[in-house]
Amino acid sequence: MMSIDPVDPARIRPRLIRSSLAIAMTIALLLGAASASARSDGDLSFKPELDKGLLGEGRQAYRERSDPGRARDAYRIFKQNYDENPGDSTAAWHLSMACYFVGIRVEREPSLRKAIYQEGRDIADRALVIDPDCGPCHLFSAINHALWADQIGVLRVIVGLPLVKNHLDRSATLDPKFAGAAALRTQAAIAERLPRMFGGGDGKARAFIEQAIAVAPEEPLNYEMLVNLLVEHFHDRDRALAVARRALAIPVPGPEYVESRDSLAYLQRFVDAQSTVVSRSGR
Repeated sequence: MMSIDPVDPARIRPRLIRSSLAIAMTIALLLGAASASARSDGDLSFKPELDKGLLGEGRQAYRERSDPGRARDAYRIFKQNYDENPGDSTAAWHLSMACYFVGIRVEREPSLRKAIYQEGRDIADRALVIDPDCGPCHLFSAINHALWADQIGVLRVIVGLPLVKNHLDRSATLDPKFAGAAALRTQAAIAERLPRMFGGGDGKARAFIEQAIAVAPEEPLNYEMLVNLLVEHFHDRDRALAVARRALAIPVPGPEYVESRDSLAYLQRFVDAQSTVVSRSGR
């Protein structure tokens, strides 16, 4: 049997490029994610210290972000608030969060998406110079950097991946529950697509997402990712069905939790589909 050198660059490079493309696509789909449902620790719930002035206006608009116009309003208001408070890390991460959401869900022009992701990354990075322990700043720096790199090309994704992972590690350490354990969920997405020789693998992905569920058991996005991982990589539909049903027992969040509600709808379709298969098979 012919052996293949596991470090043969001619074989590794195409695999790495394919994996990097998949990582960028996964991040774009999750981070989304996905990534910022802002549910687990009540980031969008009313807080007297945050819901006042321009920041409060922006937070209310962001709660209504299922309307693209209100998402743009949130970005505009958060930007005005940040311009007036450039040294405030809370003002910075709110604006960086709006950059991510408008870029991935509202803006359709590629050049404008690239610009808004870059803005979100730069704002978060500037805030980290002042407040290096700002967990949300690390998270949105990572997300916006990954999405910005995806707009440029696969080589930029490869080059930026270590920085993205470092920011996610810091965010998960400093504020693990933020946005429904978004940092852990994003780490799982990367590990799922990254070859084992580069620090990824299905086992690591599963460990990350199960940790996310332990940290934020009320976040449907975490269950959705585990369900897909179990079906696609572990071929365990029975376990996936049990996980989905567990998620559907979670109280439905309010309309401001756009991503979480989308996730519950997806999981309900998964359970219904599996029930149909079982009924047809006569099990």
